[in-house]
Amino acid sequence: MANTKQTVTDELEQFYNEPVPVTLIKDNWKKKDDLTVTVNGTNYQIKRGVEVMVPRSVALAIERSNKQEIEAEKYIESLKEA
Repeated sequence: MANTKQTVTDELEQFYNEPVPVTLIKDNWKKKDDLTVTVNGTNYQIKRGVEVMVPRSVALAIERSNKQEIEAEKYIESLKEA
């Protein structure tokens, strides 16, 4: 049982540490600076406008942050319409 649990833990760690490509949009207004992402106490500085390889956990954190930002913008728009 302990070996199975350790195997699953190792597989999950390997999955989240697997490098994946990420490209962040760059404009000359709000999204012009590099993005700093912190996952489990480790900081990653990601350059905008170029494809970079980051651990999957970092890519997922960026994706969740983008979704949260979209939802916040929708909520603010709904308050303006009311």
